[in-house]
Amino acid sequence: MPASDPIRFFFDYVDPASFLVERHLALVEDVLSIAVERIPFEVRPPPTPLADPRAPQWRSFWEGAEAAALEEGVTLAYPPLVPWTRKAHELALHSRKEDRFFAIHRALFEAFLLEGRDLGRVDVLLKIAVQHGLDLSRAKAVLDVDHHEPTVTSARARAERLGIRGVPTLQAGDQTLEGLQSHGTVLAFLQQAAVR
Repeated sequence: MPASDPIRFFFDYVDPASFLVERHLALVEDVLSIAVERIPFEVRPPPTPLADPRAPQWRSFWEGAEAAALEEGVTLAYPPLVPWTRKAHELALHSRKEDRFFAIHRALFEAFLLEGRDLGRVDVLLKIAVQHGLDLSRAKAVLDVDHHEPTVTSARARAERLGIRGVPTLQAGDQTLEGLQSHGTVLAFLQQAAVR
């Protein structure tokens, strides 16, 4: 039974906690017969300085996510840099129009968090696009002209108006679930949202 309130998932591709929540969503969406709207949320939009992966705060955050990932049998690749993600989000938005969103969405998470690839580089994004069924010339044209930049920036502004402070965040009506969560906690949140 579909939820009366939309269920939204705010995420960023360089956030390991977003990746883990996405993995939980993939396991339960069909089982619960719900649809979760994925909404990009740039944690550090340009021109905000890039996060320093050597900074103690980032290392501490990463270590918590890394431990949770290992419990799920996933080994994260510690990043040498944490790029801006606007272009990655633009590619994901383009892939929606090409009916390739979930393949690209998962590939973007995995490219950065499992393979350590730089999502700030257009050549890296184009390789991902082609590997997952997108036309190279169309994807390149979209990224070259910042076609989806307004959508990415307005998505964050909309999220902030809804009270979203960071990622990952699940929201259904006036209920939110923030931060790294266990599979059981995500499942309970979605089950409750589905019966409202």
